[in-house]
Amino acid sequence: MSMYQSRDVEVKVDGIWLEREAARERKEEKERAFLGFFRKLFKHKGAVIGAVIIFIFVFMAVLAPWLSPYSYDSPDISSVLQAPSLNHVFGTDEFGRDIFSRIVHGSRISLEVAFIAVGFSLVIGTVLGAIAGYYGGVVDYVISSITDIAWSFPTTLLAIAFIAAMGSGLQNVIIAIALASWAGYCRVVRGQFLSLKQREFIEAARILGMSDARIIFRHILPNALTPVVVMATLELPKAIVIEASLSFLGLGAQPPQPSWGVILDSGKGLLGQAPWVSFFPGLMIMLVVLGFNLFGDALRDVLDPNS
Repeated sequence: MSMYQSRDVEVKVDGIWLEREAARERKEEKERAFLGFFRKLFKHKGAVIGAVIIFIFVFMAVLAPWLSPYSYDSPDISSVLQAPSLNHVFGTDEFGRDIFSRIVHGSRISLEVAFIAVGFSLVIGTVLGAIAGYYGGVVDYVISSITDIAWSFPTTLLAIAFIAAMGSGLQNVIIAIALASWAGYCRVVRGQFLSLKQREFIEAARILGMSDARIIFRHILPNALTPVVVMATLELPKAIVIEASLSFLGLGAQPPQPSWGVILDSGKGLLGQAPWVSFFPGLMIMLVVLGFNLFGDALRDVLDPNS
């Protein structure tokens, strides 16, 4: 091998080594940033309290069949409207069903509806907001007009309208909440895209001939997701409340499904005789909403670049 060939080989080897070192350093930097984020997040008292509450409810929902001491739909005439006791820690309802067991199973319904509905609304709002913010012009005008119309209606009222058109049931509740909640994500993502598409690295990507899809999904969207994640965390408790409200009105889960809203509805006429029937599902709704709000507020504080 000649001297020039050996030098070429050395240059290539050095180039590969430097590229690997740079990749390793980038990976380590990402890991440090990731760990630093979690350290900062869980130094926040609100994040710790919120995470504990959320974990308890998720744990309860996942292990509902094993945690509930009774079947959630087994009437017992001999135990009608029993006050909280060792046998029935949350008491029983007008059919003698154990309220604790119904609440444990109801946590599955509330969390399932909330996560699926928020996921759908996030995807719809993010896609529409990205298209409107990136392309602008007539496309932006049309999408923004539809968003403003949807944003002008209260979410619960809009969900009731969709349920009235589609019919009651949990699947329709999920669709209704998603269709009533996407506008907020759309506005946030559109604003982020309008700001980010003017940045130098996006102009460089266009000059290099990258496709619009690659620019949107590889370069702009990852930088626009921070406020969307925070918003989704704060939208989860809203979805839980909407599901409980619709079920309370008879538009969501139907008896004997143990939705917290259904349990509240069954106890509304028993407040003087058996207040525990309504008190405990109401308490669960309050706690899970508190947990998500505390965690979401802490997440917003940690992700705020000015904090």
